[in-house]
Amino acid sequence: MSVDLGVLYRGARERVCSLVSDEVAAVAVAATPAWDVHDVVAHLAGIVEDGIAGNMEGAPGEAWTAAQVERGRSKSVSELVTQWTEMAPLMEAALSSPGGDMRWRAVADIHTHECDLRTALGHPIELPDEFLAWVQPILAEGLSELVDAPAIEWFRGRFGRRTADEVRAYGWKVDPDVHLDAFFIFGRAEQSLGERT
Repeated sequence: MSVDLGVLYRGARERVCSLVSDEVAAVAVAATPAWDVHDVVAHLAGIVEDGIAGNMEGAPGEAWTAAQVERGRSKSVSELVTQWTEMAPLMEAALSSPGGDMRWRAVADIHTHECDLRTALGHPIELPDEFLAWVQPILAEGLSELVDAPAIEWFRGRFGRRTADEVRAYGWKVDPDVHLDAFFIFGRAEQSLGERT
């Protein structure tokens, strides 16, 4: 499926910016247990800052993301949103241009954190059908014959936002335990996030 990755990214960024504020900065984000809302926004703004500066060494590792959070610590959520909004069009233009097989990860990452924030702030997770239709085949590759699950569950599960028991409850056609390690791209949740769809 052909999509404009820059448009998908921009839509998610605008939704995230409308969700967050200085008033909710300290709300814990269960999907990223060490982070609060402020830290998630610092990470998202920091990705764009690093991308524009060409600072991609160690991406997307823990030290790289921790540095983004630390850099943003002295700024308020509203200041981070302003920075992100000003810098993001350059990244969105790059995402809209041809080439770069790994660019999908930036688009998946922002949608992941959009859901994380929505859950933390008491909202149901909602993602555009266009995004889910695009990402589901990417995430199901190599596993689609083994399990049936809604696109949102493929997305949240493979990106580590579901427990092993929650993924076992998907519509597996084979013994799920044999495939769980391959299923989880970014580890598995220790506790259910209790997300609403």
